[in-house]
Amino acid sequence: MNFSIGERHEEFKQAVLKSALEDVEKYPALLDQLFGVLKERMPESVVSTFAFYGTRAAINNKGETRTLTKGIEQHHIELLQGMALTLPVVQWGKAPSTADVLQTLFDSVPQISDTIFKRRLIAEADEVNDGQKALMALQEKIRLHTQAVRNWGYFSEVKQICRELYASLDAKLEAAAGYTFSDILDVSESVLTTIEQRGDGYMDALKRVLSARDGKTMIESYFREFPDLVGTPEDLLDVIPEGTSREGVMGFLMSHADLRHSANMSVTAAEIASITDKEEERVERILRMLSIEPGELADHKIEHMFLSNPVWARPGIYLRGEYMFVMPQAIFSHINEIMWNVAISAKIESDLSDRRATYLEDKTESVIRSVLPTAAITKNAKWIVGGQQFETDIIAVVDKTVFIAEAKSHRLTPQGLRGAPDRLKRHLNDMVVAPSIQSERLAKHIVAARAGDADSLRITQSLSLDAEKVDQIIRISLTLDDLSVLSSSEEELEKAGLIPDGHNLAPAMHIADLCCIADILEEEIPFLHYFSERFHFQKHFEIFGDELDFLGVYLSTGFNLGAEQEDFHRLMVSGMSGTIDRYYNARDAGIQLRKPAPTIHRSYKEIIDKLARTKPDGWTTMGIFILSSASPEEQPKVERGLNRLRQSVMRKKTKSGHDCFMEILPPLNRKATVGFYVHQAAHANLRREHMEHFAAEALERDDAASCVLFAKNTDNWSSPYEAVLLVQRRERVEPEIKS
Repeated sequence: MNFSIGERHEEFKQAVLKSALEDVEKYPALLDQLFGVLKERMPESVVSTFAFYGTRAAINNKGETRTLTKGIEQHHIELLQGMALTLPVVQWGKAPSTADVLQTLFDSVPQISDTIFKRRLIAEADEVNDGQKALMALQEKIRLHTQAVRNWGYFSEVKQICRELYASLDAKLEAAAGYTFSDILDVSESVLTTIEQRGDGYMDALKRVLSARDGKTMIESYFREFPDLVGTPEDLLDVIPEGTSREGVMGFLMSHADLRHSANMSVTAAEIASITDKEEERVERILRMLSIEPGELADHKIEHMFLSNPVWARPGIYLRGEYMFVMPQAIFSHINEIMWNVAISAKIESDLSDRRATYLEDKTESVIRSVLPTAAITKNAKWIVGGQQFETDIIAVVDKTVFIAEAKSHRLTPQGLRGAPDRLKRHLNDMVVAPSIQSERLAKHIVAARAGDADSLRITQSLSLDAEKVDQIIRISLTLDDLSVLSSSEEELEKAGLIPDGHNLAPAMHIADLCCIADILEEEIPFLHYFSERFHFQKHFEIFGDELDFLGVYLSTGFNLGAEQEDFHRLMVSGMSGTIDRYYNARDAGIQLRKPAPTIHRSYKEIIDKLARTKPDGWTTMGIFILSSASPEEQPKVERGLNRLRQSVMRKKTKSGHDCFMEILPPLNRKATVGFYVHQAAHANLRREHMEHFAAEALERDDAASCVLFAKNTDNWSSPYEAVLLVQRRERVEPEIKS
């Protein structure tokens, strides 16, 4: 952990450690309390009810979700389930769970989870080597991200990627295990759907019960809605003390209804076989593979469940011939780990490793081709330097922009998470640093070729790249494991000695994130602009958030924070993906919402649409420049300024001069100058001459490397522009190696 907060570093560090030590002292008592509950109360009831209230969420027609209980996360439920499974079934309690027991768990389980983290904090506090501290900080970021963030994609996307990734290995797994990867997905989806439908039915019935006007009517409704109840409403009325308020009856019925959760969350192989139309024996093997029996984790340390909980890869509980999945969605949260374990058991892990690599490259190409339809794309491009052959996974050339993607399918192993520094270093190098170095190597040759270097020219020519025309080089790295939290960790990577001096790290993101970005930014110029500016955004700020939070920031700001960004360095963007989350969650729930889109003023949108439609030479460069020229708040001001300029030009009878030119000064030195030249139709013949003159003056005056000018005709004002001119000072323009 990095305790650095300036001059009060040591004071802050000691305060944090003191608090951690105090909490850690309570840890044994917390464990004893929780195990006491599990040995007295029925763990199947305790865990299922805890999970129901912790994960159950309602989604409204705006895509907004609301959970029944605040502060309970999926990893808390997994921890409780793992602890219950350390006890053999003979030690499981027999008494039903109650509301007060549940409240005890709501308080104690998060405390235990937090205390496990604080135990590591204390153990790491005495490290003095900066490199070790940085590596531990990286490890902690990944651990916390792995612990708290369970979904590596939106559900429909996760299902699609899994089907595409694993189906081609079905025959090999069938021969070894008697079922296929597709069978696992079919069974898992059916388990999830079955349990969710039961939960929905339960909630609907309970709502109708609790809406009754008084206690007696409520009890009568309870028996109607749950016809499997034994006895009569009168029998239950006799049990409830006379004079109990409506709220008291409501609490009693809710506690009684909670006893249904374990049954609602349990399935049999026969039930799922009937739904999926598969042999019962085949389904049984899959459910057994996905489940753990009570006592099976007896030798597993509770502390390790924070970092590598067996429940992640086997989220079911096998009990009395049934399979209880208190969080069936957890199967898909950890589906890649589940599938890897299956492949190991079937001795086809090398086949799966090869398939992961092939799939990631194919999927990356497919996504880039879909969002950049006019790009010339080369896959697995080979090139030679000094007798050594290199390979670039994807090169997409769009106009003057080169988009380079490296796809690395290495896995982040549990050993790397648990605390093996060398293993973690290897993972980070394989998945984040090495692909970035690889893409930068080619980018530097493109830059050198543009400057006339003979060796680099041979490389670019062998790849059919015209380096002379390249203005922008964008680089990204793609993975099949979620490491998006490392997008804001360059400082730690440098201190850990993982990034070579002077290297510009390309962002590493999950392929699911790229799919989402391409879906939201579905047009070429915004997509390229996002990645063009994202590099600078990441470089400038110390950011806490993941890739879709970055996308959320882009949708609202275009990454145009202007001069204000010089005033601060740290930026908390976690949660900025809210509009994106609502859209995809609603879509998965069958609710249609308008797709989120970048906030771009109408006049700016019309310009980039025309650029994309007409595609003049340099259209991607000009599109990136115009979007970088003003924030969404500033763009309407630009339009108002143009309207005033139009009125001024229309009043003049002489030829246009400097008073018909409007310049947008870039907020940062690295950005190009953007200008508008307004003329009357009668002066159209002078347009080229005037635009070249104004551009030359702007380049000289602003000391800029590039200037893009748009000409607008006062008599055809509805047109976004009538002509566009891109002027660059060759001696100052180098393709930016953006990440």
